[in-house]
Amino acid sequence: MLFSRCKFCGREDISSFLIVTRKRSCEYFRCSFCNAISLSDKDFLSRSQQLQRYSHHNNTLEDLGYAKCLGEFLLNTFAALPPFQLSGILDYGSGPNPALIQLLESVSKRQRQEKTVEKSVLWQEIQSLESCVEYLAQMLPVLPEKAFIGGWDPFFAPDGKKGLVPLVLCLEVAEHFEQPWEGFAGLADCCCTGGFVAVGTLPIPDEMVTTEDFKKWWYKDDRTHVSFYTERAIEACGKTCGLEYLGKASSRIFLFKKQEDAPFKG
Repeated sequence: MLFSRCKFCGREDISSFLIVTRKRSCEYFRCSFCNAISLSDKDFLSRSQQLQRYSHHNNTLEDLGYAKCLGEFLLNTFAALPPFQLSGILDYGSGPNPALIQLLESVSKRQRQEKTVEKSVLWQEIQSLESCVEYLAQMLPVLPEKAFIGGWDPFFAPDGKKGLVPLVLCLEVAEHFEQPWEGFAGLADCCCTGGFVAVGTLPIPDEMVTTEDFKKWWYKDDRTHVSFYTERAIEACGKTCGLEYLGKASSRIFLFKKQEDAPFKG
């Protein structure tokens, strides 16, 4: 065993199990308290292997389906947050194609145009990126100008942190955290006191209780996915670094409020 405590809640109630397929054999650890699952450190991809895989990610706004997924993330997140001074946004883990940043910038620009923004169609009926941006411009609060929308990524934008912001977005990134406590500490370090953090990740289904269930779960098959959360684990990760858990904005969006800076307890 390479570690004796749960990487999510810190408890010592962890047990290991193997998942063996035709292609590989991997060891995982599951906590009996928070029920989160982590891949063994020895089975992590190397940094160069990770970079190669991430470089082939091709999620862009040209894919309307993907653009609408990003839009739904924003709609759900803002609908669940209280009104606040939105002076800056950071996309944490923006990737090789910062599509979320590009969408935010497009919406911000549309909101500042003289032409009245009108919601002409229902969200379900949107058939173009232009109408997607139009809808979001009407439904979202006024976003900051382009200069105050940024992104950080350890591979593709390592210098992207420009100061503390009131809203940190982390979409489909937390499952890549090799050390979840450290990952959440990174989120907290980018957020100003009183600001908010939105984490989007697919949690472990409630009905997935056996090793065989996990073996069949498609989400684990991405070799860069190494941390799999429950709501209890998500809350515990935030608590270690001064992030107060506010609840879910949807089944896979978890919200936090930044309290006073807390020492990292990892």
